[in-house]
Amino acid sequence: MNRRESLQSVVVVGGGLVALTAALGFARALPHATVTLVATAPDPAALADRLPAVTPQVAEAFDALGLDETAMVAAGAATHRVGERFAWGDAAFTIGEGDGVPNLAGAAVHQMWLAHGDGPYDALVPAATLAAAERFAPPASDPRSLLSRVNYTLRLDAEAATPFFAAALRAARVRAVAPQQLRVVRDGETVRALAMDDGSALTGDLFVDATGSGALLAAADTAWLDWATTLPVDRLLLAAAPPRPSPLDRYDATTDGWTARWPLAGRTLAGVAYASATTSDARAAKQMPGRSERITIRPRRQVVPFAGNVLALGDTAATLGPLGWHGYTLALAQLELALALMPARTPEPLLVAEYNRRATLRADRLHAYAAAFYLVGRRRGDFWHARRSQQPPAELATALAQFGQRGTLPPLEEEMLPQAAWQQALIGLGVRPVRADPLALSVPRASAVAALTQLRNAIAALPAGLSAYPEYLVAAQRGRR
Repeated sequence: MNRRESLQSVVVVGGGLVALTAALGFARALPHATVTLVATAPDPAALADRLPAVTPQVAEAFDALGLDETAMVAAGAATHRVGERFAWGDAAFTIGEGDGVPNLAGAAVHQMWLAHGDGPYDALVPAATLAAAERFAPPASDPRSLLSRVNYTLRLDAEAATPFFAAALRAARVRAVAPQQLRVVRDGETVRALAMDDGSALTGDLFVDATGSGALLAAADTAWLDWATTLPVDRLLLAAAPPRPSPLDRYDATTDGWTARWPLAGRTLAGVAYASATTSDARAAKQMPGRSERITIRPRRQVVPFAGNVLALGDTAATLGPLGWHGYTLALAQLELALALMPARTPEPLLVAEYNRRATLRADRLHAYAAAFYLVGRRRGDFWHARRSQQPPAELATALAQFGQRGTLPPLEEEMLPQAAWQQALIGLGVRPVRADPLALSVPRASAVAALTQLRNAIAALPAGLSAYPEYLVAAQRGRR
C-alpha cells in the first residue's frame, strides 16, 4: 500500500509580506501541522515584498488567507487601483482593470474599434475612464450595468499591512523565531536543518525560501534564467511623497527609462527606473530631488523553483521588476498552486515536476507582459535604443504574431492576465493587425460608428455619478462603505 503522509512541519524563512503570506497560507491549509516563521532581515531589493498588489486573478487566493480587505482599506493599509496610465510614446494610454465590454453589434469591441473606430481606444474601456477621472466603485452585480465590467487591483502598503498579517499569524498559531544568525545544513538539494545562533536547529518536512533575491536556502548549483535583456531596469530610486490617494498609477517614459507615481493612502511612492548600463546613478538622481533609496534589481527566475524539500517564492523564485507591481501577485499565484498540489512528507517527483512546470509558466506569462512595455514601440533615448534589436521572449513573440495578424490572442495555459489587459497594452503600444476582423467588417460602417459612439458616451457619463476617490476612501475609513 502506498500511504501518502501529509506535511507535519513547514518552515518559512523570510522578512517580508511574501514570507508572512506563505506561513499564513500553510497554517490555514494544514491546521494540524507545525508552521514556523523564521524572520530574517528584509531584503531591500525584494519588490514582491515592498510593492505588493493583489490582482483580480489572485483575489480569491488572498481572501483564503482570512485577511479582511475592508478593514485593511479602512486602516489605510490598502487602496484600489482601477487603471494604469502610460505616457509611453506618441500618445498616452490607460489600461483599465476588468474584462471591459466584450461585444458590440456582434463583434468584439476592440475589433470594432480597429475596423471602424476613431479617437482613443481607452475611451471604450469603463475602468480606464473611471481611473482617468480618479473615480472608483466596487464591481456592480447587475450584468446590465457598465460598472459590472470594472474590477480593481488591491494595492497594499507593505508597512501598514504588516500588522494585519502578524495578527492573522498569531491567530493561526504560527510559531515565530528571529535568530541573529542562520546557517543552512543541507544534503544536496535537501535542507536537513537550519542551525541558529543559540545552538538550536530547526528541521522540517518542507522549507519555504522567501528571503528575496539572495535566495538563502538555494543550493550552490541552483540554475537561473536571466531576464536582464528583456526586463532591462536594474536600478530603482524609490521615495515617499505626501499622500494623494488615487485609483490610477502613472508611468512616464524618459530617455533613461521611466518614472512612476504609485498613490497609497498614507503616502505616494515615487520611482525612477533605469539601467546602469546606459545611465549613471548621479544622472538618475537628478530626476528624483530630495531623499531617495537606490535599489539594485536583478531580473531573473529560478529554472526549478521547487527542488528537494525547498520551495522558492517571491523574488527568491522570480524577480519581475517594479513595473506593474507583479511580484506579489505571482507569489500568491504560486503559493495557491503549491497548496492545491500540496507536497507530502515523502518527495513525490511527478508532483514536484508538475508544480515546476505550471509555476514557471505563470512567471513566464508575467515576464512576457512586462517585456512588451520595453520591446514594443519606439521611444527616444539610449535606454530604449538598446532594446530595438532585442528579440522578445517566446510568449511575447506569440502574442505579437497572433495579434499583429488578426487582432486576436490565443488562450494560454496558466495565463496570469486577462486578454483585455493584453489587448489594451498592445493597442496602446501601437500594435495594429494586418487583417481586419471579418465580423467587425460585416457590420455596416454607419451602424458600427453609431454603436461605438453610443458606448463611448455611456462610459464617459460613468464618473459623474461617483465620488472622487479621496472622498470614497475617507468614507471607507469611517466605515460608511
